[in-house]
Amino acid sequence: KHSHPWPRFEPGGECDGIGSILLYSYIFFYIVCTMKTVTFRAPEEKISALDSLADAQKRDRSFLINEAVDQYLSLNEYHRDLIEQGLRQDAAGKSIAHEEVRRKAASWNLKGKK
Repeated sequence: KHSHPWPRFEPGGECDGIGSILLYSYIFFYIVCTMKTVTFRAPEEKISALDSLADAQKRDRSFLINEAVDQYLSLNEYHRDLIEQGLRQDAAGKSIAHEEVRRKAASWNLKGKK
């Protein structure tokens, strides 16, 4: 079964002929209705650099900003997952005492100085 909310397009399938027009109308409506407009302030030089990059990539400013937000959210989700994993390991007693970590780190420094 497909995971997106619109029907699958196949010749002679669910969206042949008038169905394909309805499908494209639905997709357009779905995209337009799920997008929100956000405004924010940024230094002029950042906006200029963003516009220059958008021009070089033949994209618009909104595309690049959406890509940056996606990457930011993904990275923060990854970090949050790592922190939660560490907290679960600590709660399960799978952690190393601070002094043991310090001793181990100190031994690494001594090996590098020889």
